[in-house]
Amino acid sequence: MHNKMQLSNGLNVVYQKLEGYKSVCVGVWIKAGSANESKCNNGISHFIEHMMFKGTKTRSAKDIALIIDGIGGEINAYTAKECTCYYTKLLGEDLEVGFDVLSDMIQHSTFESEHIEVEKTVILDEINMYEDSAEDLVEDILTGITFGDHALSLPILGTKETVSNFKREDLISYYSDFYVANNAVISIAGAFDEVELKRLCEKYFGAMVQNDRLASNVIGPKFHSEFGYKYKDNEQIQVSIDMPGVPYDDDRSYDLMLLSNVFGGTNSSLLFQKIREEAGLSYSIFSQPSFYDDIGTMNISFGVSKENLEQTIKLIIETINQIKQNRLTDEAVEHARAHLRGSFVLGLEGTDNYMDLIGRLELFTQKEKSLDEMMAKINNIKTETVNALIDLCFEKDKIALAIVGDIDKASTEKLFNMLKNDILTLT
Repeated sequence: MHNKMQLSNGLNVVYQKLEGYKSVCVGVWIKAGSANESKCNNGISHFIEHMMFKGTKTRSAKDIALIIDGIGGEINAYTAKECTCYYTKLLGEDLEVGFDVLSDMIQHSTFESEHIEVEKTVILDEINMYEDSAEDLVEDILTGITFGDHALSLPILGTKETVSNFKREDLISYYSDFYVANNAVISIAGAFDEVELKRLCEKYFGAMVQNDRLASNVIGPKFHSEFGYKYKDNEQIQVSIDMPGVPYDDDRSYDLMLLSNVFGGTNSSLLFQKIREEAGLSYSIFSQPSFYDDIGTMNISFGVSKENLEQTIKLIIETINQIKQNRLTDEAVEHARAHLRGSFVLGLEGTDNYMDLIGRLELFTQKEKSLDEMMAKINNIKTETVNALIDLCFEKDKIALAIVGDIDKASTEKLFNMLKNDILTLT
């Protein structure tokens, strides 16, 4: 089980010493992403992530890069729907360098107007690149459908209009609201001395301010059943389907992971075997759950040629009806449980992966705080609980469909109605 401490300013720190490693990974998590935005400032979380690398009061963007490059380390960040994470991976002996640079970026970035204008060009190019990718675009269209008017529906990168209109004061106002000690977590995993770690945490992050007026999104998202499409003259059609799931901290989240593995999450899954191996219709088809604070989804994604699209949808419906009628056996659940156990452990190879896990656990969950507790929940998954989720996830009246490719509205609506009409309702 990893350890936890709280700094003098209330900032929570989780850490795990890993034997046999020479590296250490430090992550600083901010509980703010596109789900904290509005249509007017959409993309601001991601924009601020970029600005953290553009220079501080004492360091230029090049200085930041040179310091980390000079010790053979790496530094990066990403923005998600409900969080932003900044992390650096380096040798254990260079831990203070990582703390120094990360704390400087996160607490002392200058948001220079000229840098903001440069970064607008960079992010607009990133949006163009994203829109050229059918796999990425279809997911943005789908979340826009699934979550309706809720902020979870907003694209992480923002839109060209919102990004172009950002002003320095917009960025500083949003930064001041969310980049605070009571909205952050630090996670560390790898080779370090615990006494020294505590000193470094307090030295570099102990003065991070709090925000007593921190607001949360009090209106929870609801699942919306609808379809959408985007015509693109591509050889392949990209399809993504959302069905209901459970939130991050729900008792059934591990049951949903197991159900997804059986249905379409592995090479031996029902969906992969039927559509890829037996019918040969699609090179890549898979299902996966997505978890958020207040909602979750079960997603099916695949790419297929236009002539095979309808048949693939028919086989997906057939597979859903098969699992609804037959349910899962104890043997199938035990096989999937063993896969889930193995994938969790293998996914922790590397200090960066362990840092990511314990950071997410602290930021998002309330019901388990360690790998041991997670493994215990996997071991305690019951067949009847998983089978009860089948009716929740594969409900014909709660389906969102997005398609990108050589497709029109009428064809998309036809496939959407097939899903809604042909999935069985069992009583």
